[in-house]
Amino acid sequence: MNTYLLEIGLEEMPAQMILPAVEQLKTLAGKTCEQHQLSVEQIRTFSTPRRLTVQLLGLPEKQADRTVELKGPPAAIAKDADNNWTKAAEGFARKNGVAVDSLEIREFDEKDYLFVQREELGKPVPELLQAEVEQWISQLNFPKNMRWGSYRMRFIRPVRWIVSLWNNQIVPVELEMVNAGNKTRGHRFLSSGKTLLNQAEEYEKELDKLHVMADFEKRRDSIISQVKKLEQKYGFEVELEERLLTEVTNLLEWPTVLMGDFEEHFLELPSEVLVTSMAVHQRYFPVFQKNTEQDSVTKILLPHFVTVRNGNENALDTVRRGNAKVLRARLSDARFFFLDDQQKELTDFQTKAEKVVFFQERGSQAQRVQRIAELSAQIAHFLELSEVQLDQVQRIAELSKFDLESQMVSEFPELQGLMGQIYAKLKKESALVCRGIREHYHPRNSKDSLPQDLETVAVALADKLDMLTTAFSLDMIPTGAADPYALRRTAQGIIQLIMGSALAFDFETLTSAAIRILVQQQQLKLDPEKLQTDLLDFLLLRLRWFLQERGIRYDLIEAVLQSQPADKNENAALPLEQLKFAEFLGEHLENAVFKRSVEAIVRAANISHKYPDKIVKIADTSALQLPEEKNFFAALKPMLASEEQDRWTPEAYLEQLHLIEPVVTKFFEDVMVMDENPLKCGNRLWMCSQLAKWSGRYLDLRALVFA
Repeated sequence: MNTYLLEIGLEEMPAQMILPAVEQLKTLAGKTCEQHQLSVEQIRTFSTPRRLTVQLLGLPEKQADRTVELKGPPAAIAKDADNNWTKAAEGFARKNGVAVDSLEIREFDEKDYLFVQREELGKPVPELLQAEVEQWISQLNFPKNMRWGSYRMRFIRPVRWIVSLWNNQIVPVELEMVNAGNKTRGHRFLSSGKTLLNQAEEYEKELDKLHVMADFEKRRDSIISQVKKLEQKYGFEVELEERLLTEVTNLLEWPTVLMGDFEEHFLELPSEVLVTSMAVHQRYFPVFQKNTEQDSVTKILLPHFVTVRNGNENALDTVRRGNAKVLRARLSDARFFFLDDQQKELTDFQTKAEKVVFFQERGSQAQRVQRIAELSAQIAHFLELSEVQLDQVQRIAELSKFDLESQMVSEFPELQGLMGQIYAKLKKESALVCRGIREHYHPRNSKDSLPQDLETVAVALADKLDMLTTAFSLDMIPTGAADPYALRRTAQGIIQLIMGSALAFDFETLTSAAIRILVQQQQLKLDPEKLQTDLLDFLLLRLRWFLQERGIRYDLIEAVLQSQPADKNENAALPLEQLKFAEFLGEHLENAVFKRSVEAIVRAANISHKYPDKIVKIADTSALQLPEEKNFFAALKPMLASEEQDRWTPEAYLEQLHLIEPVVTKFFEDVMVMDENPLKCGNRLWMCSQLAKWSGRYLDLRALVFA
């Protein structure tokens, strides 16, 4: 069996772009094998900051020969009146390189056509790959491709070399800046010049000799293993945060782990400040005292750090001192900012916010805080919070953004909220308010925790709603992949807050309040209805995504999202209700009784929607003479007696469906709905429409698909 290797050598790539790019390369290679029906035992990928590589193992020498069947023109024009082949038939045979006598006439789609079978010889695999590889490279998608020098081709970084090997033979590939060969490059400092690759199968082994650990997982495992040895040697714990570990692994080709120290007086700073400075700015791993108490969750930071060198152990002490010097300068700045910020009152930061623009034409940061405070108060009233809780909501909202004007957050933006909590605590604010200043940013992503307190939930919702509303009022609506203000994540946070906190809120009420507050404060002249429509459409898209992530079936998602109130004066199903209905009914989709119930309701909905003009406004019960009519009306009574504010639970809804199904089925079997008598017809359609309105308030059963 054979091996093909493609290595794209580049200048150092951004760490976060490497794994997605090499995964794309693997997908493109797999599609080529599938398209050309090539068997392949394994597709491996390798990646470092300087190379993207795909290796195809176990390829055949050539494609398998195959018989291709081709359809030609209709038989009606294939022969003339004397039963001789026409020019159309002869042209079809000539085009496919076969004798005209080998043509066959067969039926297809109830008509006769010419058919021909042709043997196609398989092409050599290297020839096929040569035609595809350049497309693999050009189709790699990066967040930002750039033109380099005078080259027309756009790529994330300049391409410096390409290796394209079929076993030990070069497969020619030509880009405008470089031609493929069989020479690779090793570690930038631990090897020299270009090195010949003799066998595509030996790629990983050969690069290892050049001090390049090409396999991402092996590099990652090597870092973890070396860190564990340090932990065992010194008796501490190193926090290997997954995202940072992935980034560090993608920053180097030959990992060597080392430990450094910083002065103990820096431990006076909050541990989060130290960890942020080490991890975010220097890519160092923080070191903690080993936890010997199983119940303790408090981590004690130690004056050490662990970092990874892209190289070997030579002159490691020099590297250690250099890293410590850089960190010392960073921590000295942080210490100065921390002490200087404490000299100011919280009102000083709030005053400074009056001169900071939030969005051009949408006021200052201080005005934004005013909007958040007003909207938070309205949400708190919706939640029926007490007067004491309302005061706490107000205080959290007032202080929610003050730390953005601190020197510490200006230097370390990742600490927003956290520094607000710390500074507020130093100024003797209550524990709930301090916690709220930090947690009102939550959830920051789909896996993040929610605020602990309902008071903070109100502020978190207001913060995200104001951000979304203000951006949309400036037509900053995300399109495609462009979302510079992370508005999708903001909308997702709104949905997570509503669902995770089990809030009986609807999007219309929330967006309406946010729009009114913004328009009144900024005295804007815009179309509130259009703005709200845009916001609702956007939130609906994120709600759809949220339900998909919960593993809910696509047709059930459509059913709950297409639910409609019985009339304009009634409220539609709440997002929380839609989630509960989708999750509960998802367990019953395969139930035969549920299927029959849905079919009965859908039949009633379809006929009432088809003849709306024939439905009476008020049913005349005295005209209900048939037992099936009377039973139908009696079965409707629980629904008709239900007021709009009486929300049906999924369990009660399903039970009612099952109860009414035999009644409705019997009604349609034995009763002519479209009776010639207008009163009888109108009454029957009215009952169908009432059933449809009731069921449609929670989900549109017509969207469900059964096998």
